Amino acid sequence: MRSDDPAAAHVQELVDGFWPLHVLSALAKLEVPEAMADGPVSAGEVARRLGLDEFELFRLLRAASALGVCADLGDRRFKLTGAGELLRADAEGSLRGDVLFYHSMSQGGFADIPDIVRTGQVGQSVTLGPEGFDALAENPGHLDAMHRTMVGSSRDVAVDLCRIYDFSVHRTVVDAGGGYGGLLAAVLQAFPDLTGTVFDLPSVERGALAYLDSQGLAGRAGFVPGSFFDGPPPAADCCLLKYIIHDWDDDHARRILASCRDAMGTDGVLLLIDRLLPNRFADTAEHRRLARADMAMMGYGGQERSEQEMSALLESAGLRPVRVVGQAWTLSVTEVRTA
Repeated sequence: MRSDDPAAAHVQELVDGFWPLHVLSALAKLEVPEAMADGPVSAGEVARRLGLDEFELFRLLRAASALGVCADLGDRRFKLTGAGELLRADAEGSLRGDVLFYHSMSQGGFADIPDIVRTGQVGQSVTLGPEGFDALAENPGHLDAMHRTMVGSSRDVAVDLCRIYDFSVHRTVVDAGGGYGGLLAAVLQAFPDLTGTVFDLPSVERGALAYLDSQGLAGRAGFVPGSFFDGPPPAADCCLLKYIIHDWDDDHARRILASCRDAMGTDGVLLLIDRLLPNRFADTAEHRRLARADMAMMGYGGQERSEQEMSALLESAGLRPVRVVGQAWTLSVTEVRTA
């Protein structure tokens, strides 16, 4: 590669982007960050605690230092940086679940992209549709880790959501597909006159009730088990759908939206929280994040949508988009009412 060729340098930078995720995933899977939680420590001591090979762990920690998640103190001693702390499962705002999720996608969904583009069909490495969520429920440890990670991201979203949307005009809220209820809990805490319900699969109920109770909401928040595909969520003034529609193709998404429509009544409102794509992409950091999200969803049979595509989907389900507020990478909220 010519050192003065900016196009070649750009492609090489893209190619080199493959390896950091593998380093982060190895750290997370081996529980190395947890073993380093108490401060500076030698690679040998961590290896003894975890039953690992000392030299190979040293090499991994050295690479992690080049990525900024550890600091190399010399003499094979290391400490976690602020970024490395976020790989701990017990850390506030932990990103461990994100690392493991995207690493699994690099071996499944992302790897299937060529065949998906050739055929229009998702590859065999991914279980799609409701059956995919049933399969997830068969691994309680993975299910719990995923929903704990989602609690953190949901609460982050809720901070901005409660700033841009006034829930005081409502009395009841249902968080449809809400997992453990991170979004609902934050909304109820911000608006103490509200009551709410999480609507999700039965496999989530125990974790959701435990989380809502830990947030002091046992008397104001409940859980109703069920599936969008078997019947509507519980009736409420306001229905929340956060990062649900992007999981699905248009046919499944339309069924979910129609189910929510049936729960809304004539005066209810649906707040659809999903990333909205631009009509045209450019070489920018924000558009790269959006493109990555859409490629991730391609691998799992879903898709991110533009505002125009989302509006068409809503209208096909008998719903009417009223306005979009807070449109950004982290939070795009479409206010929806019955048509």
